[in-house]
Amino acid sequence: MMNFLSTALLFSSLPLIHAQSGNGVHTIDVGEDGLSFNPASLTVAPGDKVEFHFYPPDHSVVQASFANPCQPISSGGFFSGFFKTTEESKTVFTLTVNNTDPIWYYCGVQGHCQAGMVGVINPPSSGQDTLDSFKSAAAKAKDTTVPANVFGGVVGNASSGNTSSTTTGTATSTATSSPSKTSATTATTTNAANTMHTAGDVGALMLLGLFSWLMM
Repeated sequence: MMNFLSTALLFSSLPLIHAQSGNGVHTIDVGEDGLSFNPASLTVAPGDKVEFHFYPPDHSVVQASFANPCQPISSGGFFSGFFKTTEESKTVFTLTVNNTDPIWYYCGVQGHCQAGMVGVINPPSSGQDTLDSFKSAAAKAKDTTVPANVFGGVVGNASSGNTSSTTTGTATSTATSSPSKTSATTATTTNAANTMHTAGDVGALMLLGLFSWLMM
């Protein structure tokens, strides 16, 4: 009898619903308000995506190190290529953030970085590595260089269900309620299915434990 009760208690403590994870999408406007990124500082979670939306006339985004602004980071990083447009670009550059390490970046058009067109994703919470310090160092940079090819992200259409931790001029302009409702419905259905499946497994195990006890 004790064996059966122990088995039943063990399996009844198992979680019935597995957590569902979803990735957020954040928007940074490039050059909409002159030589600037908006927002210039953005905090996102690992797994989230950041979309760079480009405005006239010509801009790009390149990852740098804090110590060497206006120059591509020596290892890894990303480069969007140059977006030359007379209106908001129909394509965006999408970056997937893999951790919470600071990502410092700049516009690769000559003179833009020195003019203050720099930004950071996941800025340090303390210390002297601040966006203002990075911008001051960029103003003193002698020149601006970029990688030879686009890499580190995806050039394509914007997501139809953007969310952003900071409200900007166009951060929510492409968001629609339909994709969000579809996503929520899908997640709810999936959770319900997982619950029924897991509950069925627990019931089967309890019956197996009962059968084993009766055979003793």
